[in-house]
Amino acid sequence: MKIQSVRETVKPEKKPKIYFDPSTPEEVEHLEVLQGLLSDKRRGDWDLAAEIVGISRFSVEKAFLRVYSKNHTEAVAALKAVIENRRKLLKQ
Repeated sequence: MKIQSVRETVKPEKKPKIYFDPSTPEEVEHLEVLQGLLSDKRRGDWDLAAEIVGISRFSVEKAFLRVYSKNHTEAVAALKAVIENRRKLLKQ
C-alpha cells in the first residue's frame, strides 16, 4: 500500500507547451520540427542558443515556444546550430 501511494505522488516530466495551432501542412511540419528539437535538446542548450542570438536564456526559450514572436526564427536557428554542433563533435 505504501509503494502505491508513493507512485501516485510522482509526477511525470512536464514538457513545455508550444503556443501554436497548425492549420496548413507546412505549419504541421514546422510543429514537428519544433517538437524534434525539444526532444534532442540537452541541459545547457538554451544558454548556448542565447549567446548565439544575443538575448537572455529565458527570452530565447520563450521565443522558441511562441511561434509568432519576433525572435522565433532566430531562436529556432540557434537551437538547431547548437544541436548540430554537438552531433558533429560527438562523431569525431
